[in-house]
Amino acid sequence: MSAALPVPRTASSPYANRMRYSICFVLLWPALYATAAAQMGPPIPMTASQFASSSTGQNVILAVRVNRLARTTLDAELLERVNDSLYKKTGKTVALYLPEETPFVMGSMADLKPGAIVFVYGVATTSGRADVKKVVVVTAYARVE
Repeated sequence: MSAALPVPRTASSPYANRMRYSICFVLLWPALYATAAAQMGPPIPMTASQFASSSTGQNVILAVRVNRLARTTLDAELLERVNDSLYKKTGKTVALYLPEETPFVMGSMADLKPGAIVFVYGVATTSGRADVKKVVVVTAYARVE
């Protein structure tokens, strides 16, 4: 019987290593691009009927137009999405609890003037009310018809 001889190890060339990493990058690029592109668009807000039927404690995403801000209460009109930059009036109003420490992704508390268009991430409390957890002011990028 003959014993198996060990296979000698050879050093791989720097060129082979670069090719291996390049191939991995090229194969992963479409998946990375698709993930990033999906995160770049505006959120899809709830419709007025979806918000009306939401239960207490349910997470909500709303598109609203500011009517007025008084201390920690934001009175606004719910908007319905037509496309990413166009929204239409619903005639439904909502009262949003907006504490001072609420984070703004875009904009600031100073931008919450009457007519401002805002995305609100929050939690439904009672009928027509929600507690705001995050705000995105999109007045410059959206319009209401």
